[in-house]
Amino acid sequence: LLIFVGPHSMPSPIEKFFESIWGYIPIKAGVAYEQLSAVVLHILNSGTVQHDARLRGEFSKTLYQIDALQESCGNTLMAEAKDYSVRGEKVGRGDLQKLGGALPDLPGVDSGVFFSATGYTLPAKKYASAASDIAGKTIELIELRPTIAADENGFIQTIVLNLHIAVPLPDKATWTPVF
Repeated sequence: LLIFVGPHSMPSPIEKFFESIWGYIPIKAGVAYEQLSAVVLHILNSGTVQHDARLRGEFSKTLYQIDALQESCGNTLMAEAKDYSVRGEKVGRGDLQKLGGALPDLPGVDSGVFFSATGYTLPAKKYASAASDIAGKTIELIELRPTIAADENGFIQTIVLNLHIAVPLPDKATWTPVF
């Protein structure tokens, strides 16, 4: 018997991927994708990354929940992460506008990045490309998702090496393959 605890009944493909790495699925939906996004943010830019950060807005005094906050080389970046794979929807302009609205209220944050497991609608892409004019800070879009068969088209799938090696004293030989 398999029982899922929390607000969702079936894990998303992202949550299944998360489970294959860490051996569990977080109880709250979306947390697995947020944590994976934070890891990718660290790999892409180094620096320190904090998942589920809290920052208070300078003007609104609103306490913002930030999926990932990264500080690197004197710059601070906030990230939002949405896994809509269960719904089968792309991230829309409204999600981007929420991030764009928070950026000017957070003077210590230099830019934003938005992670999506399902891609972006055209209006969302247009908003992100105009974010520096609208919000005064840039928003980068990243699609972070499991690969699909179409992703492999045009890429090397397998490398086969057939080696025939002659060694004078094979019983005393030592092998150290280096690739």
